[in-house]
Amino acid sequence: MNRLRTCYDKLQKILGHATEPYESVALVEEYRQYWKPEETRVILLAESHVFTRDADRLITIPRLPRLPGYPTQYAKFVYCLGYGEKQLTENTLHPKRDGTPQFWKIFYSCNNCIRDSRDFTPILSRTNYEQRIRNKIELLVCLKQNGIWLVDSSIVALYDNGKKPGYKTMESVIEQSWQGYVRGVIEEAAPEHIICVGKVVSNLLEGEIKKMVGSHYTTLYQPNAYLSSEHHMRSYKSYSRICYRRQKQY
Repeated sequence: MNRLRTCYDKLQKILGHATEPYESVALVEEYRQYWKPEETRVILLAESHVFTRDADRLITIPRLPRLPGYPTQYAKFVYCLGYGEKQLTENTLHPKRDGTPQFWKIFYSCNNCIRDSRDFTPILSRTNYEQRIRNKIELLVCLKQNGIWLVDSSIVALYDNGKKPGYKTMESVIEQSWQGYVRGVIEEAAPEHIICVGKVVSNLLEGEIKKMVGSHYTTLYQPNAYLSSEHHMRSYKSYSRICYRRQKQY
């Protein structure tokens, strides 16, 4: 974790008092490493998780028998099963609004053939809680087994209560994160393909990504971008085409 801490200290000089606590950054990385595949085929390279405060980490995640060693602190990160699942934490401190169903749709697309929005039902609120949690765990396990891994281009949260810093600041944070930590993580994983989740990531890191995977990269819009449902569906089908159908060749 020394590289993570060193990178974080440099980011503090950019963000100042607005920097997320290091303990939250380390917790998010613990979740990420938990779901790291033994062999990574496709990396989903996103912007960042959501700002996780000290008080948020007081929320506990119960022991999950199928996931030995799984972190037990809450983080505003899709790899944390408590994020968006109040019934799992059963804690009065749990935020009234949290979760990222759009990223769960991305995950689901990476492991399934997508035809229309009804295909996402197993991991959305219309499915009862107990079954939904089982479905989410099964999905994460399958993604890990099939070499699909989510990595953020910024090690610190760029989103806080729906707000994010200006583009120049984001640019500085992502570039410093890349140089100080993220590039090494991706080089070690040695993916065959990288999907940039959002044009900000692609615009800033395209040259670096090409050095790693050549033309084997794809840029798709952020899942919360102001686009038509049809456009988002095309993106989900693209995830499915790159990740799911490709894995069937193995």
